[in-house]
Amino acid sequence: MKKSIYISQIIRNLMIITFLFWVFLNNSGLMKYMIIPFIICLILSTIKNICLLIDKDRYANIFNRLYAFVFLLFVFGFLIFWSYLVIKNNNYATLLFTIPFWTAEIYFIRKYFFGKSEKTLPNKTKLKFNIMIIIPYFLVITVLTIGIFCLFIGIKDTYYMNKITKNYLTTIAYFKDYEIFDSYEEWENNRTQTHTTYRLTYTYKVDNKEYSIKTDYGNGYIPDINSTREIKYNPDNPSESVLVGMNRNNGLIYFGAFFTLGGMVFVLIFLQAKGIFDKIKIDVIGTYIGIIFTIIGIGMILLQNGMTSSFMETVKIMKFWILIPVMFIVVGILLTIRSLFLQKEK
Repeated sequence: MKKSIYISQIIRNLMIITFLFWVFLNNSGLMKYMIIPFIICLILSTIKNICLLIDKDRYANIFNRLYAFVFLLFVFGFLIFWSYLVIKNNNYATLLFTIPFWTAEIYFIRKYFFGKSEKTLPNKTKLKFNIMIIIPYFLVITVLTIGIFCLFIGIKDTYYMNKITKNYLTTIAYFKDYEIFDSYEEWENNRTQTHTTYRLTYTYKVDNKEYSIKTDYGNGYIPDINSTREIKYNPDNPSESVLVGMNRNNGLIYFGAFFTLGGMVFVLIFLQAKGIFDKIKIDVIGTYIGIIFTIIGIGMILLQNGMTSSFMETVKIMKFWILIPVMFIVVGILLTIRSLFLQKEK
């Protein structure tokens, strides 16, 4: 039974590695370098499973340690880059959100590389508070708090916006101009490259008088001149208008849902460890993760689609990157079906 699991994991890893290599060869910039750690981790995971398949547990443990080292190194680099951008933009409040992730990084580094075996621990009086338990709990609570807070703000503002624009009329606005929303520099191809997001300006006409509206978020691309977006405007005061589709509130809702649903995975794992789901015939955690993957994939497409005038334009802009949310959806649906209808493994 175990050997079949190792074989399926090896095949799955090889398929993902092939896809990531294709993405790596057909991409440039920061995203290209971010793919490298995932490829290395998958290669190490594949070698580990091959070692387990041929009963070389000692070598499997070595590659498992290498896997943990590369993964934690990647997370460490991402946290440094994230903190650098936040400090550079003087957004120190956001820096507080990195604290639980730094805490988790330090905890896992200590656990995997400096932790002592339970057999070697002295038999002393147990501490009233175990820091190794407190840190994961603190991380999960922080993630859930951030997610719920973003969801609350996004849903609240969306509700008030819908209430205000209830009697607004709909018309078509045309892309006219843009301005820089945000930018940062990175070292790429032996020279400094500037990556910029843009605030887009659309114009629309009411009674032969022209008005304009700007996006309240940063867009990573500049649409073609006269590209269209639907807007709603106040018939009593046409200068008051809102864009239909993507806005800052949608981003907050998606971000909040991502954190909340992700945090709930750890809550379900805790409940499963307590035996809450033992009598349930379906794989609860597998079903939940499958649904999350499906929601993430659909959400990625809907967010991008909210910035364009049609789904075909979304596909045109995303190019081969459309395969990523599609892959999330396919994997999510397959995992959900497997968890619901196949017998749960003990």
